[in-house]
Amino acid sequence: MTLNFKKLAGLFMGALAAFTICTTVSASKTKIADVSQYQGNINWKKAAKDLKYAIIRVQHGDTGDADFRIDSKRNVNANGAKKYGIPFGQYGYAEFSSVADAKKEARDFYKRSNAGARFYVLDNEHRKGSGSEQSYVNAWLSQMRKLTNKPLVYYSYDNYVAVHKINYSKFDGSWIANYSKKPTASADLWQYTSKGRVSGISGNVDLSKALKPSVVNSWFKAASADVAKPTYFTSLPSSKKVTTTRNIYEYRDVNFKKRVTKLTAGKKLTVKKIARSTNGAYRFQLTNGNYITANKAYISD
Repeated sequence: MTLNFKKLAGLFMGALAAFTICTTVSASKTKIADVSQYQGNINWKKAAKDLKYAIIRVQHGDTGDADFRIDSKRNVNANGAKKYGIPFGQYGYAEFSSVADAKKEARDFYKRSNAGARFYVLDNEHRKGSGSEQSYVNAWLSQMRKLTNKPLVYYSYDNYVAVHKINYSKFDGSWIANYSKKPTASADLWQYTSKGRVSGISGNVDLSKALKPSVVNSWFKAASADVAKPTYFTSLPSSKKVTTTRNIYEYRDVNFKKRVTKLTAGKKLTVKKIARSTNGAYRFQLTNGNYITANKAYISD
């Protein structure tokens, strides 16, 4: 059976229109934005048309800082990004006053972050303590390495890095801001404007460009909550003491079938031995006979 010319032309034009719409939508998802409560209520369905990636704020400073605040939109934004398939990382604006404060801020930032975050960012642009800023950065990094296997990224602006001579080579990547030109500091991701526009977001928004796309893409690549396979404690800490870094559950059995109670983040526990479930996962047995996970993403020694 043959088609007449008008029908053939109509089919061709329809296919061309569909192809054009498809490629336009695909091409538009190129922007990388960082967002916080200051962007208000984001329409993530619309934002998903523009955004390739998002970086979402969790907190500004920590308890004890005069201007401390937990970002009121951190969970709303994380859930919106997840719902519309936008891979995201999360960042915390640091206000370190000491090495101990830097470690605490790392623990609290991790505890408040979303499990769906692909990576974590240290936003280091506020000099507060009288000690070495490098020592604070190192302390934050060291503490976060104990809590997660996900990539850890250093953020600051060009001049801050130069003035304080920050060495961030041990991080998994760098994100540097400079709105006049490309940063002189080594950068994988360049925050190039604070006056960008994104569909679904009212007002201005920070936008960034990948200077090293393969590196930046690697931060976002994980399809699940964990970037790497879980790493477990396989032996008892010498102190036989552990601390929960996230909310977890205590179970009566090693296979986690009989839940007993919820344990909040920051809970200190005494453990008496290492056990393994039938599928090989490591568990800590507590002195009361119950079991908790030995996953280092949830427990620290």
